[in-house]
Amino acid sequence: MQEAAQNILEQIFLSPAISTNYNLTTSRQPPDPPLSPQEISAVIEHLPSGKAPDIDGIDNLLIKIIHKRFNNIFPTIFNKCLHLSCLTDSLKIGNIILFQKGGKDQRLASSYRPISLLPTIGEGKSVDTAINELLINIKTARRDDKHVLVLSIDIKGAFDNLQHRSILKTLEASACPSNINRLFHSLLQNRIVTLLTPQGRATKEQKQGCPQGSCSGPALWNLVANEILNQVWPDNVHIQAFADDFVLVIKADTNKSLVEDTQSAITQFSSWCSENELVISTEKTNYILFSKMVRSPKITRKGYKINRVKSFKYLGIHVDDRLNWLEHINKQGEKAIKMQQNLKRITGGNWGISQIHRWTLYKTVIERILAHGSSAWCLNPTFKMKRKLSSIQRPFLLHISGAYRTTPTAALQTILGIPPLHMQLQFEDRFASIYRLRIPLPPLITDTQPHDLEMKATGWSTHPSEHLKSNQISFEDGEAYIARKDIINIFTDGSKTELVVC
Repeated sequence: MQEAAQNILEQIFLSPAISTNYNLTTSRQPPDPPLSPQEISAVIEHLPSGKAPDIDGIDNLLIKIIHKRFNNIFPTIFNKCLHLSCLTDSLKIGNIILFQKGGKDQRLASSYRPISLLPTIGEGKSVDTAINELLINIKTARRDDKHVLVLSIDIKGAFDNLQHRSILKTLEASACPSNINRLFHSLLQNRIVTLLTPQGRATKEQKQGCPQGSCSGPALWNLVANEILNQVWPDNVHIQAFADDFVLVIKADTNKSLVEDTQSAITQFSSWCSENELVISTEKTNYILFSKMVRSPKITRKGYKINRVKSFKYLGIHVDDRLNWLEHINKQGEKAIKMQQNLKRITGGNWGISQIHRWTLYKTVIERILAHGSSAWCLNPTFKMKRKLSSIQRPFLLHISGAYRTTPTAALQTILGIPPLHMQLQFEDRFASIYRLRIPLPPLITDTQPHDLEMKATGWSTHPSEHLKSNQISFEDGEAYIARKDIINIFTDGSKTELVVC
């Protein structure tokens, strides 16, 4: 077993053909200021309590308890790391958990996705935003009577095959503070991945890539991916990415120009991949066409034909060439049937978990899975969509209630206090449209629009070291600060204003 685990690590975590030079050139950027205690406290406070512990067995709950009892430990440790631009090697050990990819041969190492559990103390966009941006580009082009080709590009093992040379090169060209830059250099060196077996641990030095599941992984990948996103593209070509999922939207007036522009875009993207030693999987790369063309455009890459599909999966959402979303709902329905069958194994009509626990499982697991990305497809559901969603929901309602199969769906929804699935999704979609996507609601809704609501501040408006200072909120009389013009004074009791109380 240990030998098999070692072989899997050797095949998944390859070593680069050319060794990486980790020597840091002199950076012209100023260093970042020390981490403030308030900054570290804010990070620890928002650590998810349900995260699995890594190889040292320390979970987030224990981290929070330690910090609450000894609040100077972590600021001291991390500021020393920042000052020395060095991370201890014990924080670079990734405990690998393998997940088998659906429908893949379990005998092949490539059939498993490695997730790395790293030490916790080492660790604004959303799927809704990404899918909405894609749909806006498609619909806008179709309104202009353009032929639209959406190309989904798959990069083989993007996170695992990302070269450290590419990361360091991008860091050197960025405005990254000098001490943070050196810290990343330290982070990439002496990394170890380990896989637990009954006979012991299999280990391997990781000289390329950033493990999926690590906090630094997306940041390191985004550094390199920003290069291709920031390149100059033709006006009729839109590129977007969510992690390693790249999509190109090409629009044109004729079949000929559509093919030429698509081939040019593929060449530009392939050139970037070659520079960073990334490999495009031609067999997994495909395109979907939004057009009334009789013949499909012939799109190729290095002599291999790229297949046209009726729908493709993007960020867990099945986008079809008619945008009627029935393909996605049908796929979700198939998934729901499997979940309902699994639920039957642990509970029956008069045995197993209680009704309240069944209700909770449905609301927190089943409904959340079905609601994934629904802001793209359930804002204005058609009658067919409503009927299909109702058929998906009904088996769960029967199982939760234990009622007869002849019981009307509406009665089950009323008794259990569970609204129709399409109404629940539509409610959440309108909320996401207003607060997250900031797009107008249908004309029939006139009482609330995005511009009437405040926008939640995201990210840091100032440097974290200047944020959450202990003296930002005071319960003392602010008379002495009123005359100062360099600060903003907010009096919540209205005592210093002639207007109404705040």
